[in-house]
Amino acid sequence: MLLRLFSFATSIFLALGFVQEITFYTEPNAGGDGFLFRSKQPDLSPHYSSQLRMVRSYCYTGWWIGFNETNYSNQNTLNQDSANGTVVCRNATFPLTMSLRYQGPLDTTTPSVSIYSGTISNYAGGIERTFTALAATNFGFVPKYMVLTGRSSWTGFFNDDFTGNSTCFSTSELVAQVYLTEITVRSLVKGCDAKYESEYYDVDKILVAAGSENATRYPTRYSQHHYPHPHGFPLRTTRYEN
Repeated sequence: MLLRLFSFATSIFLALGFVQEITFYTEPNAGGDGFLFRSKQPDLSPHYSSQLRMVRSYCYTGWWIGFNETNYSNQNTLNQDSANGTVVCRNATFPLTMSLRYQGPLDTTTPSVSIYSGTISNYAGGIERTFTALAATNFGFVPKYMVLTGRSSWTGFFNDDFTGNSTCFSTSELVAQVYLTEITVRSLVKGCDAKYESEYYDVDKILVAAGSENATRYPTRYSQHHYPHPHGFPLRTTRYEN
């Protein structure tokens, strides 16, 4: 009976996701005035762009990217991810940022795929289109970058009529990214099916490899307490990065 209860509780925890948000603070260690964002900001000027120059620390959950020009273009000023819902905090200054967004939908439990037109200097920049329906086509561009949420699977096709070479993209993560540098996707269907005879793209394996590299380059230390999520989701470990 105890084992069944434990399994049930674990299932509930795994089913819950988190809302993507980021808070910038004017003092180190999440002190001073805070600026909380839970929405995509294509133009932070002039008010927020000047306020963000005063930032000395920030905390986030989810996947956030900042840009030094409006409409998510040009160079990154921020590229931080906490795809498992851990609240990550950093003491750092913040360069001039003119636009800011999280990847995919706000609620990471939503099974979705987001595609990005990219820019000359940034695959994750430019136009973002998010799909939750069973199929999608007529993107208006050939995506350079893709984000999956909600532990979902999607099949991408070379042609815009769901034909041609196809690739199955699947992840067990709430938020996962795919760089489409060697894969052309012009249409998508939700799920993966053997009838498509698709190539399989191991999204989780790529994420693990990237995570190992980042762990080497950016040492972290972990707190011994938990941080309550403001939306009532389960308590999650807070990670502090230098």
